[in-house]
Amino acid sequence: MTMDADIKRVTRLLREQEPRLIYFKRMLILPPVGHYLRGFYFNQTSTKDVFQPYYMVQPLYRPTRFLVLGYGDYLRLRDNRDRWSIKDPRIEKWLVDIVLGDGMRRIGSVDNPEAFLEYSKSVQTWRTGGDWHVFLTLALLGQFDKARAAGLEILQSYRSDSKIEWHTRIWRHTRRLLLLMDSGQVRVDRVLRSWEQMTIRHLKLEPYWQSPWPF
Repeated sequence: MTMDADIKRVTRLLREQEPRLIYFKRMLILPPVGHYLRGFYFNQTSTKDVFQPYYMVQPLYRPTRFLVLGYGDYLRLRDNRDRWSIKDPRIEKWLVDIVLGDGMRRIGSVDNPEAFLEYSKSVQTWRTGGDWHVFLTLALLGQFDKARAAGLEILQSYRSDSKIEWHTRIWRHTRRLLLLMDSGQVRVDRVLRSWEQMTIRHLKLEPYWQSPWPF
C-alpha cells in the first residue's frame, strides 16, 4: 500500500514542473478553487507499492462530506503495459508527461459551470454524478426550464423513503431547489452557496477556496 510520503516523493518533479499544483491529502489541487475542485488524486490499490492517478473535477455546490472520485477517470500508461509503481525509476517522468499532458488537457479549463457541463460529456455518466450534477449546474446557471425537467426525472428515479440514505438526500435536495425556483435565482443561489460552503468545510479546503459568490 502506497503511503502519503511515497506520493509526495514521486510527485516532486511534477510539482517542480507545474508549481501551481498544491499537494493536499494524496491529491494535487489546481487553483483557483472556486465552484470546482480540480486536480489529480493518487488512489491506493490492493497491490503493494502500486497506485493509480485519477483526474477529477468535483462541483463543490453538490452537498457532500467526502471527496467524490466519480467526477473523472483514471490516467493510464501507454497500452497499460506498465504499472504506476513507486519503485519504477521512470515514475516521476511518467507523471510529468501524462499529468501535464493528457491530465491538464482534460481539466485545465473547467473553471465555470458551462465548461463543467461540457467536461461532463467527456466522462461516462456514472462517473460524473449523472442527472444530479446536471440539475444542480443548470440551477446555478439559471436555466430553470431545463433544470425543472432534469429535477422531475430525478424525483421519479429516487424515492423519498429509500433505504439508501444518499438517495433520500438527493430526492429531498432536488425537491427543495425545484420549489425555490419559483422564487427566483437569488433564493436558489443562497441554497447552493450554503451547500458549497458546507462542502468546503468538510473537505477542509478553506485555505485554497476563492469564493465565486457575489454576496
